[in-house]
Order: sequence, then structure tokens, then C-alpha cells
Amino acid sequence: MSKAEKLADRLIREAQSGFELNWRQAREDIHEAHDAADTEPGRVLCVSMHKTIMDAVEREGLVEEHMLADFREARRQDYNFLLIKEAMIGRTDGNVLPDKLAAITRREVAAGRMSADDELHKLAVAGDMILTPPPRREPRGIGAWIASWLK
Repeated sequence: MSKAEKLADRLIREAQSGFELNWRQAREDIHEAHDAADTEPGRVLCVSMHKTIMDAVEREGLVEEHMLADFREARRQDYNFLLIKEAMIGRTDGNVLPDKLAAITRREVAAGRMSADDELHKLAVAGDMILTPPPRREPRGIGAWIASWLK
């Protein structure tokens, strides 16, 4: 069982037992499990847990009303940080590959965790369109057919 799966299991057990959630600790645990995840499903589980926990914090009024706007902005930045960290897996140069980030944000939009008009998603898709070269196409037509026979 992965670290993310163990964390999800623990959080579910705590919720079922009526244990009062320490959401700040849960957030740290989610980041730790996300960093340790070596598969996309493990990272997706962490992102899903993050959304579920933060939704509960807002729904249950665990943040004072005058702090809600700041909480929402911190939550958005925290979520984006998880996605950017995922896009940087395997990178040693500190750069994010635009096609990788675009694929991640498309996944998040498809899953309903991110809106299609989210700024990070729009930036990732635009960056992918501008910076990623189009796929190399094989030549077609009679000339390509003749060339394939001559090889």
C-alpha cells in the first residue's frame, strides 16, 4: 500500500470515528504523500484528498469569515503547487515542461477539480501551444510510398 493510500485510509477511519480533523496537519501529510508518490494515480489521490479536505474546511466553517478570502487564495496556490510539483517530476533544471503541465491541468479539468477558466490551466494550455513543437508527420503520397520501397 502506497503512502497516499495509507493516508487516505487513515483520514477515512478518523472521519468515521468522529475524530476532529487537524486539517493543517492533513495538508502537510498530503504534500508528503504527494512527494513520495511514484505513480500518477498516487498523485491524483493526493490532489483529490487535498480538495476534499479543503472543501470540508470551508463547508464546516473552520476558517473565520474575515479570513476566508485569504484561505481561498492560499488554498488555490497550494493546489497549483501540487500540480506544478507533479509537472516537474524528473526535472533537474527547475523548468516545467509546458506539455506536461497542460496534460495535468487538462486531467484536473476533466475530473472537475479545476475549472476550464482557471488561470493556471489557461497558462499551461497556451504555453503548450506556443512552446511545444508540433508532432513530426510522416510524408504521405506517392513519393513517400516510392521512398519506402527504396529504403
